Amino acid sequence: MKLPMTGGCLCGAVRYEISARPVRMVNCHCRSCQKCSGSAYLALLFVPDSALKVAGSYREHPTIAASGNTVYRAFCTQCGTPLFGRNSAFTQLRPVVAMTLDDPGLYHPELDMWVADAQPWDTMNPDLPKYPGNFW
Repeated sequence: MKLPMTGGCLCGAVRYEISARPVRMVNCHCRSCQKCSGSAYLALLFVPDSALKVAGSYREHPTIAASGNTVYRAFCTQCGTPLFGRNSAFTQLRPVVAMTLDDPGLYHPELDMWVADAQPWDTMNPDLPKYPGNFW
C-alpha cells in the first residue's frame, strides 16, 4: 500500500493525509453508522491517531454508540460529508470513512462488525468474518 493515503470531503474544504497502514478495514453495520452514511453500513479504515493529519474546518457530533462509548463523528462544515471520527474508549485509533479516500480502491474490507444491527436486505460478503458487535 502506497503511503501517504489522502482524501477529503465532497467540496474540498477538508483534506486529510494518513501516514501509516490501517490497523483494520471494517464494514460497520451499527444503526449509528447506518444513519450517518444513509446506507446499510459504513466502510471504515481504523488508523493510528498519530497518523491522521487534517487540514480544514470540520465539526464533531458526539453520540452514544450501542457499545456505550461516545463516538465523535466529524463532518465538513461546508458540505456535510462524513469524514472520520474518534471513540472515547479507543483513543489511539481513528476511524476514517473509506469512500472519502482519493483512491477508495485502497479499501479492502477484512470483516463485518455490528452485524446484529444489519438490515435484513443487506447482502454481506460471506467470506468475511462476522462480529455481532465490536471486533475487539
